[in-house]
Amino acid sequence: MKAQFGLDDPSILHQYGRYLGQLLHGNLGVSYVNYPSPVADVMLKALPWTLGTVLIATLLSYLVGWLIGIRGAWKSGSFFDNSTLFTAFFLNSVPFFWIAIIFIMIFSFYLGWFPLGQAMDPDIDSFSVWEKIMSIVNHAFLPVFTLIIATLAGHILVLRNNLMRVLSEDYMLLAKAKGVSVRRRKYMYGARNALLPSFTGLMTSLGHVIGGAITTEIVFSYPGVGLVTFNAILNHDYPLIQGSFLFIAISVIVCNLIADLLYPLLDPRVVLN
Repeated sequence: MKAQFGLDDPSILHQYGRYLGQLLHGNLGVSYVNYPSPVADVMLKALPWTLGTVLIATLLSYLVGWLIGIRGAWKSGSFFDNSTLFTAFFLNSVPFFWIAIIFIMIFSFYLGWFPLGQAMDPDIDSFSVWEKIMSIVNHAFLPVFTLIIATLAGHILVLRNNLMRVLSEDYMLLAKAKGVSVRRRKYMYGARNALLPSFTGLMTSLGHVIGGAITTEIVFSYPGVGLVTFNAILNHDYPLIQGSFLFIAISVIVCNLIADLLYPLLDPRVVLN
């Protein structure tokens, strides 16, 4: 067992060197808890569940926050803007797990509209294809909805504040004086120039998608990367911990690189060196 897990060598440096050598070949080791399953297989099994929920929730949260932030900045001081700000500040101070618990208590326990947890029904193998899809969607709705509500406030506040700064620029006043339509001033002149910092936040969020929302997946017992990482930490499954953190680190780096490459398309003033 020690030889299989690479612990037969008394030198930690030699163990680390062997680990790096295996890593270059795509071998992340064998999971202690899920023995004899390789770490890569455990991660790839959990990855689709995380991508299917956190990725969708992140994109929808960004889109809805983008639209609300633009309208709030354009109607600054209105009832819509004030109520949106109050709601956003409240949601921004509420932790993920609290929102998840409240939703489970209301929509699952009392109303019985959605399952209490897991990603599918236990007897899903006996379902038809359409019933399997509906079972997965039914189990994923509350986790996705929770993540949307929990992350929506940040996107609203960032884009609204950026657009408020852009609206005070001289070129916006000049566009209004020249008779440019409201729609064009709002989206092409205002929102586009306010988008860059918000786009950075979106790509950073997408980079953390692989890690999943650990607290949300724990509350819903959803078998994503976040729950796998949490269980690995509790069980001292070091190869799986290393593999999950490596997945998360690579995803963050790749998304940041993609953001840097897309910046010139969003803002021509950004020049790649």
